[in-house]
Amino acid sequence: MRSKRLLPLIAIAIILVVALASGCTSMNGGTGISGDRSGEYQTAPQVAPAYSDSYNGKAADSTSSYNYGAPVPTATSSTSSDLGNRKVIMTASIQIETNKFNESVDKVRFLATSAGGYVQSSSMNMYDQNRRTSTITIKVPQTAYEQTLSEIRKLGTVKSDSSSGSDVTLQYVDLESRLKNLKAEESRLIAIMDRANNVTEILAVERELSRVQGEIESYQARLNVLNSQIDFATITVYITEPQPVVSYDWGIGDAITEAVHAFVGMIAGLIVLTGYLIPLVLYLALGLAVIYLLIRGALWLYRRSQRRKAAAAPKEKEEREEKK
Repeated sequence: MRSKRLLPLIAIAIILVVALASGCTSMNGGTGISGDRSGEYQTAPQVAPAYSDSYNGKAADSTSSYNYGAPVPTATSSTSSDLGNRKVIMTASIQIETNKFNESVDKVRFLATSAGGYVQSSSMNMYDQNRRTSTITIKVPQTAYEQTLSEIRKLGTVKSDSSSGSDVTLQYVDLESRLKNLKAEESRLIAIMDRANNVTEILAVERELSRVQGEIESYQARLNVLNSQIDFATITVYITEPQPVVSYDWGIGDAITEAVHAFVGMIAGLIVLTGYLIPLVLYLALGLAVIYLLIRGALWLYRRSQRRKAAAAPKEKEEREEKK
């Protein structure tokens, strides 16, 4: 009887043991797989940045997308928040009206050179009422930017004044990062070329090295231009002469002047008209003289013929009478 009572208990115990054993096995298997995967990620080698063949070695704008094998590092939050490391291109435009035109133009040139900058362009034009205007574009170091603007404002009456800054920090950091990656790739390619075993490998590495070096030169040139724009601010100065003050006049002097001009103009017109009429009068007189001579000659011939007929009439009468 006791054995019959123990059998169900033993069966239940066996089932529980089997269930617990199978559960532990499945847990151990899952943990092993997870451990394997994490091991793969931890032991995977770091891949160096590699450029896509579709890039073709052409320089592109900083806003363009690039297909790199590894992400290009971007500006960190500490760099963005550090105002001292910001890269800003400063530009300004100011219009000055002054009576001392030549002195002001020379002063702007002097301010540019004395600040360690230079004159980029200069032009001078004449406009309404022979007033002169000059446009001068100067480049000055950013450290002398505000001081130079302050001195220019003292040259005369400021008619317009504007200043702006273009933040190119991200573009600058992006160019530096790309240039650093390219130089690292250049070093690796040089090392690979030293270990090349045959001509085919050497030529292949040389082609890739030539492409990378071309990209380095392109990025370096763009970085140099950006540095020049950052280091030297651009100031465009428009210098103009003021409009002359005209005193009030009753207009008598202007009326007399206009009358004299009108009289002289009329005389000049008559002289021109006479010059046109003299040849016409001469040709007309010559034509009338010829017509007069022809008419007079015709009358003379007619009268002569009449006189001959009159002289011949008595003789004919006498001859007729004699015949009778």
